[in-house]
Amino acid sequence: MAGKFSINLVACAIEQSFMAYPLGALCILTALNNDVRTKDATDVSLSHYLADTHDPVAAAQAVAKTGSNLVGLSMYLYNRDWFNRFIPAFKQLCPDTILYAGGPEAGAKARELLDMGLSFIVLGEGEETVALAVSQLLEGLEPHGPGIQTRSTPLAHAVYPLDLSTLASPLLTGTAIPSDYEGVLWEMTRGCPYHCAFCFESRGSRSVRTYPDERIEAELELLVAHEVKHVFVLDPTFNMDRKRTVHMLTLLRDRSPSDMHFTFEVRAELLDKQTAQLFSQFHCSLQIGLQSCKATVLNGIGRKFDPELFASKVALLNTHGVVFGLDLIIGLPGDTLESFRDSIDYAIGCKPSNLDIFLLALLPGTQLAEDAKALHLLHQEKSPYLLLGSPTMKSADIAVALRLKDACDQFYTQGQAVMWFHAACSGLDFRPVELLEAFSVYLEECPIEEDEDIFAVQDRFIQTLYHENDKQDLLPALLSYMELHQGIAHLQESGESPVVYLQYDSDLLAQLDSMPLADFSRTYPPSEEPQPNWIFVDDGILYVEKMEG
Repeated sequence: MAGKFSINLVACAIEQSFMAYPLGALCILTALNNDVRTKDATDVSLSHYLADTHDPVAAAQAVAKTGSNLVGLSMYLYNRDWFNRFIPAFKQLCPDTILYAGGPEAGAKARELLDMGLSFIVLGEGEETVALAVSQLLEGLEPHGPGIQTRSTPLAHAVYPLDLSTLASPLLTGTAIPSDYEGVLWEMTRGCPYHCAFCFESRGSRSVRTYPDERIEAELELLVAHEVKHVFVLDPTFNMDRKRTVHMLTLLRDRSPSDMHFTFEVRAELLDKQTAQLFSQFHCSLQIGLQSCKATVLNGIGRKFDPELFASKVALLNTHGVVFGLDLIIGLPGDTLESFRDSIDYAIGCKPSNLDIFLLALLPGTQLAEDAKALHLLHQEKSPYLLLGSPTMKSADIAVALRLKDACDQFYTQGQAVMWFHAACSGLDFRPVELLEAFSVYLEECPIEEDEDIFAVQDRFIQTLYHENDKQDLLPALLSYMELHQGIAHLQESGESPVVYLQYDSDLLAQLDSMPLADFSRTYPPSEEPQPNWIFVDDGILYVEKMEG
């Protein structure tokens, strides 16, 4: 073979963000550049696209111009539609180029992709498998063996490297330059011991494999040197091994700068006082998969749930000031509209900073997708495979739940309402879900204008709602409480010190953290006119100072 065998790896993220880091493709590129069978005989490049910016047909034309011998596609649920348009455009231009795909979506839909003209599919974690396939191509052979599915080998099985120390690091080899991206996706472990029926991980490797401490420490040092600001730790359950969790949190606390933010996915039930305290000692946030507050629903997908235990564990995070969010899923088997409403109440009662709600997706290759017919779960046949209806949640119920999701996204999460939401509910004796339902109705009558300030929308809605319920006498206290926390949120988000107008002393408003709004309003009269207060930070301490004159 004259010259080097050229390979182009194609990655596609949803949009430009710190989550756009093409870790999967970078791992394959690194493996090929370091495998003794391929490193001297290949020339490997990476083409990175954004689904919301780059046209897939134009991308196919650009990749075709590279003249590569082999093109690999890094395929996930979120970019499947983009690649569905890329593949035929590329095949038309380069019908003889070898084309393969890897990633969760590719493995789950291997036969479908082979029928679209791909030569082979990589199943499981691809570093060793792609290196094997390329070494065979270099010898003039068709790819075959563990982790490789072709038309002639339909029963191939996924491969998961057992010893992660054998894998070269994209960061430490210089393959990935962190400063080229807005943030980094970072692995400390692979694999998940849990078997949640809706999740890809349940069909992956059950054995949790860890990268060597020395590699993690060296990678952290490099991330710090490149002044990376956002790091998303990809471990499916970061705090599964308590001893290792404490060790890693101590490392991050001691060696990461204050402006480097880490995001972790954790299991609430495994939290304790020490780990909560460690999380509070450096810049991070946690995401926790609640999914539902109904034990019967969660039992049906392979999860156990004790509502009192869960609440006590997340209370540790609130006690130590750790920012965390919760996830809910609409439409799990056995879930009803009413049980979903209960889950919203329970989740908001835990006081997360954000509540992320998703409609159930029946992901190919998961246990739930395989059981969908038996469970009478009607869903989309193509990506994103969303639920259309179930015996306990009809399509009309799903539509209502999705409107609640939108209301929660805007009012609670984007509006950063966690600190005052309970007070807004208490003044009307509303459940959290009832306040969101009222906001959903309000949005239909008064849609939010593009670029309209969400804090202004919240203020207007609350005033309307309290007047409609003849509770306007509670508004001075509630609006001052909201204004105070909206100002703090603005400071934390922008770094700008705002002036807020309050009808109460800020120290007095702190009583609303636990005191019912009606009791507070009866006990403490407001000032006649709102008074200006300056919110600022000095030496790491937040101050609210009344402005004179």
